[in-house]
Amino acid sequence: MKTLILLALGAHALWAQQPVRDTCANQWKLVPAGHGTRKLMVLPAQAPAEWIDPQIKGADPAKWSALRADEIGFLWLTKAGRTFRIDPRKPKEGAVEMPFRASSVATQKQWKIAARMPASNHDLTAAVLNNRFYVSGGLTAEWGFPTRSHPFDELWELDTKTWKWRAAGSFGRGRIYCATAAFDGKIWIVGGDVIESNGTRHAVTTVQIYDPRTGTMTNGVPNTIARPMPMALAAGDRLYVVGNAKDHYEEPGQMESIGVGESKWRREPDGPPGMGPLAGATLDGKLYIAVKDRGLAIFDTQASRWEPVDGTYKPRSSQMTAYQGEIWMMGGRDTAGEDQTLIYSPKTKTWRKGLQMPRPLSWGAAEVVNGRLIVTGGAASYGRDYLYNDLTFVLRK
Repeated sequence: MKTLILLALGAHALWAQQPVRDTCANQWKLVPAGHGTRKLMVLPAQAPAEWIDPQIKGADPAKWSALRADEIGFLWLTKAGRTFRIDPRKPKEGAVEMPFRASSVATQKQWKIAARMPASNHDLTAAVLNNRFYVSGGLTAEWGFPTRSHPFDELWELDTKTWKWRAAGSFGRGRIYCATAAFDGKIWIVGGDVIESNGTRHAVTTVQIYDPRTGTMTNGVPNTIARPMPMALAAGDRLYVVGNAKDHYEEPGQMESIGVGESKWRREPDGPPGMGPLAGATLDGKLYIAVKDRGLAIFDTQASRWEPVDGTYKPRSSQMTAYQGEIWMMGGRDTAGEDQTLIYSPKTKTWRKGLQMPRPLSWGAAEVVNGRLIVTGGAASYGRDYLYNDLTFVLRK
């Protein structure tokens, strides 16, 4: 398993009397247990009304002096100069004694942690409106205690002035891999899979629209295709949605668009096959779509045609956005590493490698707000495990 380097940050290294939050959205604290000892307690995310004893072997009441949580989800207990690591996702493993390595991640010279999401989350796309950063729905396999899978039914909004996240609106049911786009002064949440109250999961044509001026969520014109993993991008005066229905990914990619005030979606030229999980960005009136196993497909909205796919690099589920006149594809699967950055220049039609991500990530979201490149959410493989991310990173100027 890859060596995990921990961040020594005030928000993640708190003294014992202060609760700390893990990446599963649980709160932890040490409480007096008599005779100078302290006991570990947890406030589970799924039942945040009562602190309970997690009953973790090796974390019995003792003269614990500190409790801290690192950025990838582990808890650390300290007593008499000895440190013990707890994985809240695997409490049966107990508290394991090992050295605590509190050093900076090498790439923190380029990136800084600006905020924490309400919980770890992945299968995300992002949108920016009025200098606020939005992600919708998503899924984590690390929520609560005991840990369980949890789909989100909310639109999350990041205020980039205060660097605080909040739930701006609710969808009424969990939505996964839905597309998020800013269009016509509103945030559009398009398609994806939904989780019904009985636990069934299926793709929908649903379009929900959030108006930040009123704080209301309304229904928009449904898509003509139920896409499990769509991509929605705005260009000019139209919103484009691309992607195929389940089990039809190897057919030509189907795209449709809608304009302001229109009551139906317009069919657009088909794209290349392979449009299952997608990442994308808009730059200078062109849509850039990362197509699994094929590479970068480009749709010119002015000419209404697809340009040839560039198969030089074929990252899947990367954190993708347009930044400083180029297309940045950060992390993702099917690459040399989930922490690498690939940059495509439309002017020269060439690729180059960019700076390393602050941590390995796939299935997260990226956007640019006021010239600042922001990456949030996602997950990545660490050995045999997937670890989910609740941190929001900003590229330093």
